[in-house]
Amino acid sequence: MIKLFRQFSRKAIFLMFLFFPFLLMASLSEEILSGMTLDEKIGQLFMIPACPKRDENHLKDLKKLLDVYHIGSVIIKQSDPIIQISFLNYLQSISKYPLLVSADAEWGLAMRMENTIAFPKNMTLGAVSEDSLIYEMGKEIGRMLRSVGVHINLAPVVDINNNPLNPIIKIRAFSDDKYKVAKKALQLVNGMKDENVIACIKHFPGYGDIVTDPHLGLPVAYHDYKRLQDIEFYPYDFLIDQGVEAIMTAHIMLPNLSDKPATMSKKIIDILIKDKNYKNLIITDALNMKALTDHYSIEEIALESHMSGNDILLYGDHIGPNVDDILNNQIPRAFNAIKQAYLDNKLNEKYLDKCVLKILKAKESLKLFENRSVPDYDPKIILNPNALFLKKRLFDQALTIVKNNNSIFPIDLNKKIAYISSKKDLADDLIAQDFLSDFKSYTIDSVNFNFPSYDYVIIGIYESDLSEDLINRINKLKAKNISIFFFGSVYKMIQFLNFENIILAYEEDDYAIESAIDFIRNRIKANGILPIHICD
Repeated sequence: MIKLFRQFSRKAIFLMFLFFPFLLMASLSEEILSGMTLDEKIGQLFMIPACPKRDENHLKDLKKLLDVYHIGSVIIKQSDPIIQISFLNYLQSISKYPLLVSADAEWGLAMRMENTIAFPKNMTLGAVSEDSLIYEMGKEIGRMLRSVGVHINLAPVVDINNNPLNPIIKIRAFSDDKYKVAKKALQLVNGMKDENVIACIKHFPGYGDIVTDPHLGLPVAYHDYKRLQDIEFYPYDFLIDQGVEAIMTAHIMLPNLSDKPATMSKKIIDILIKDKNYKNLIITDALNMKALTDHYSIEEIALESHMSGNDILLYGDHIGPNVDDILNNQIPRAFNAIKQAYLDNKLNEKYLDKCVLKILKAKESLKLFENRSVPDYDPKIILNPNALFLKKRLFDQALTIVKNNNSIFPIDLNKKIAYISSKKDLADDLIAQDFLSDFKSYTIDSVNFNFPSYDYVIIGIYESDLSEDLINRINKLKAKNISIFFFGSVYKMIQFLNFENIILAYEEDDYAIESAIDFIRNRIKANGILPIHICD
């Protein structure tokens, strides 16, 4: 028996030494946590706006918050790559612990940053059937984010936009189909993950079926748990099973589940933590939105959002006075409210440790404790020609034939064709410029809408040009040989469903317009699939 015990002990010691380096790695976050003060722990909970293009006073405000309140994360607002890299290297150098840096980059850096690439938006991606292209887009966005010092992308949106009157989601959603939303989102999540960027899916439990913008008021949805589980929760269930690393919570009232907004409701956040066994980061939507501030104090919002189960408390804005108020008023008040709750033993510090440990482990997974600095600006990453080629392919794939009742498509280029633009100046329309040598082109204001001498009439409609008068004028046309090429939201395109021939390009991006030109000239086919259900 003694001999057997000695053999077992020798094997145990051998295995301990064999795996000792891995044990050390696994304990790094716990080791750091054990040496933190109460103030340092609480500071890790906060994610604050940081604006690289602002003045020295903004830098002083940020430095104070890092020194006094030990802030753990920042969300980067309007910037450009070169300025941002220098700015973040400075902030990282003065912070005791590495900062977790986030950004809103739903369609790439261009959502918040100048001189960068804007990829297609989610609704456009919802029309793309070749999912590998969406994965590659996720990789490109991830590569670009890391090159400018960003670790978390607050994207993709996985709201199911099943309410056409929704004021905030619209084309930010992939679809009104839960399966398509989950499937497309996974491609972006995995692409970013493979470039060591954390994707934060949003907004749980869902902003898809609301009619109030949470920036302006508190949305309400009267869904019960069964409906939510069947529709809104599906992408979260799917992506949690796939190991998604961060989820953002929403400021939405669900009276059938809770008497508090979801962000501040333990009952609702527990659906993630307990019902769905989700163990990774939970981040609030911006706590300075009117959805919350019109109804609760700064202290209540911070304390209850923390107590409900959120790990990171996000405050975001880019307007100067609003940012200043966040940094100089809201954060100190929120910090002190949470601190006082712990000092008064209203909260157990073990709960705080659990939240902070998740944040530190995220930083550890990103290797920020080894190297927090941002490399020098590399234009080959930010303005990568391969990324631009990918962008064009995505718009090509998204191009959708909504209606082809007269079998006009593909267009016979040997016929007599007229092109009419919704632009007031043909110089502002890439299609018109491309057609000048081959087809007759007109502005919307230069024709009387009588086309008996043309075999085909193509009307290019750009969403930014839409007015009630323009919509009425176009809809009065009856000619069967008219084809609508619409550059904008599918929800706006619906206004022209009385036409027999419609092509949807989804956006007014130059690459989407080039895809339409290539289709008209029969260089590509339109294989996109409508991402939402429409009634003709």
